[in-house]
Order: sequence, then structure tokens, then C-alpha cells
Amino acid sequence: MRYSIMLQLVVTTTLILGGAAAFFAWLQNRPVETEAQRDPLEQVWARDSEPQADAIPD
Repeated sequence: MRYSIMLQLVVTTTLILGGAAAFFAWLQNRPVETEAQRDPLEQVWARDSEPQADAIPD
């Protein structure tokens, strides 16, 4: 009985750590989106959403 509990703990821990490793590997290896690849509407939205220095009240 106690070996089955230990086996469940080992399998669960292995799956969690393996899933986390796969997730971080995917994060590091995903393609980087350049400015030229972005949607033109997203570029306009990003440009207009940045705070302007002269728009901040004194």
C-alpha cells in the first residue's frame, strides 16, 4: 500500500516538473515577433497608447 502512494507521488512530481520544463522550453524557443511582422493596426494602437511627454499635466 505505501509503495503505491510513493509511486503516485513520484509520478505526479515528475509530470509537474516535466510539464513546467516543457512550458519554459517553449517560452524560450518561440519565434520573436519583429516590428515588421506586426499588424499595422496594432502598430498604430501601440503608438497611440504610449504616454506623450507633453500630455502630462504639470
